[in-house]
Amino acid sequence: MNTMAETKKMPVMALIGRPNVGKSTLFNRLTGTKNALVDSTPGLTRDRRHAVIEIQGRMVEVIDTAGLSSGDNQDGLNSLVQSQTRKAIEQADFLCIMFDANAGIHPEDLEIAMLARKSFKPCIAVINKVESENAEASALEFYETGISDFTMISAKTGRGMEELMERIRNVCPVPEPGKQKEALLADEEENAIRVCLIGRPNVGKSSIMNRLVGQERMVVSDIPGTTRDSIDCLFQRKDMKDIIFVDTAGIRKRARVRHRVEKFSVLKAIESIRTSDLAICVFDASEGITEQDRRLAGYTRDYARGCITVFNKWDLVKEDRKLRKVLNQEAKILRKMLPYAPHLNISAATGRNVSKLFPMIDQVHEDFTFRESTGRLNRILKQALLRRNPPVTKGHFLKIFYVTQTGTKPPVLTFFTNYPGLFPQHYRRFLENFFRQELNIQHTPIKIILRER
Repeated sequence: MNTMAETKKMPVMALIGRPNVGKSTLFNRLTGTKNALVDSTPGLTRDRRHAVIEIQGRMVEVIDTAGLSSGDNQDGLNSLVQSQTRKAIEQADFLCIMFDANAGIHPEDLEIAMLARKSFKPCIAVINKVESENAEASALEFYETGISDFTMISAKTGRGMEELMERIRNVCPVPEPGKQKEALLADEEENAIRVCLIGRPNVGKSSIMNRLVGQERMVVSDIPGTTRDSIDCLFQRKDMKDIIFVDTAGIRKRARVRHRVEKFSVLKAIESIRTSDLAICVFDASEGITEQDRRLAGYTRDYARGCITVFNKWDLVKEDRKLRKVLNQEAKILRKMLPYAPHLNISAATGRNVSKLFPMIDQVHEDFTFRESTGRLNRILKQALLRRNPPVTKGHFLKIFYVTQTGTKPPVLTFFTNYPGLFPQHYRRFLENFFRQELNIQHTPIKIILRER
């Protein structure tokens, strides 16, 4: 096993191997998460996934890649996926090549071993799915690859992981005292703006993400459902907050989701909305806003996330004045549902207006994290009560005594009243809209809580 020359930057390790050898399971085991979607379906991973791990004080960036395969290339999708994996190999400082003990040696294993040798990069060879001593004995056939030193593990159960972690640590250079952690991505990610892209399949989410980050990070194809998992990408900006873009799987109507993998993909996409600061809802301008689009936008409202609505593929409709008029009318109707969400017409294919998303993201995030003093909030409350008193409900005169902010992301305003359970929904909406206007935070939902004094 080779070691890396000393370097100041964080080393990068790519997990490579045939489809379904357990790369995503090992990625989850190394990172201590369940971020990578795992299933027995070969070829499940299609895009690169990055994460940072620490092994006894040494930091490593790990890349989970799609399985390398010379199999079916229907519609050119397989070649696009393989291209992403080869880019990860080029980007990596060293490789972790994986084999499947249960499946035994395969001609493609020999090809991948040759690819690793031609990269002239340090390599750790791992035989996965070794869950018994019998499996360990049968794994000896992998010496046919020309590799003489293997680490036998079970990423599923954790067997052999201590030895593997030690091998990874030994490949990494010794960091300068106190230097590497200062440059660690984890601190930057903690303060970064988390933005997820959501929409139906094939509306152009991955194309938009590639435009935003300035590289072909995501596999892009005309085949609906190309993206299967939620993929994070950290975009660093000088003197500005970094942004973590999350590309999610396309979400179809529930009745059309039958395959188990797609069900998991949809659940992870919805979870990405819940854990993000804001969502970019992507609609296909050539098809208009569908009922499913409105349902997806509704998730951002239900989870009280910031939101930007986008018509992609505007280049396909720019010459059709009648259709553009219909689309603008649909956007106005959507604004009644999400009055705080700014809207933009873009084309990921041509790049039109995509860069305008950055100032929108910054503005939405600024409003989303807004905080105000109790004194000013109560002065605004007096104005609101002069404008519209709470209604008489079930014979009770409703009163609001005072208000205070009790949270952010989004701003949470807690009102202390005499009968909190009797306040009608329309008066809650009035309070939200009035405070949004007076506080000049036009681009965020406000969470209203009513409590009894």
